[in-house]
Amino acid sequence: MNQTPVFDAGTLIALERRPARIQAVVQQARARHVSIIMPTGVVAQVVRTGGRQANVRRFLSDPALRFAELDYLTAVAIGRLLGNSSTSDVIDAAVVLCAQRNGAPAVTSDPADLRKLDPEIPLIEL
Repeated sequence: MNQTPVFDAGTLIALERRPARIQAVVQQARARHVSIIMPTGVVAQVVRTGGRQANVRRFLSDPALRFAELDYLTAVAIGRLLGNSSTSDVIDAAVVLCAQRNGAPAVTSDPADLRKLDPEIPLIEL
């Protein structure tokens, strides 16, 4: 993996269990000095209050993480992507759009959902 990976919600949730595949992606990104991109919508979809998400919160405070915000132009692009694919998951579309814009693979636990939005998107499947 030479590119900056984009994490989806399933990947962020899986961080709590610290599976080896996700740890390898994180370690490879750090070794290559590339950021991991996290759409802010993914954070909103996953983060909850309470102490059960210690690993997630620790990961989200990593300075190597780069957040992709949902501004007006991005929202319009997401809406266009959803319309063209006849799908409705805004967060999945944000992940795909981030990956497209950065020429990056999406790290996902739901490859079929992301492929509906872009059949050619490079994926790292968990």
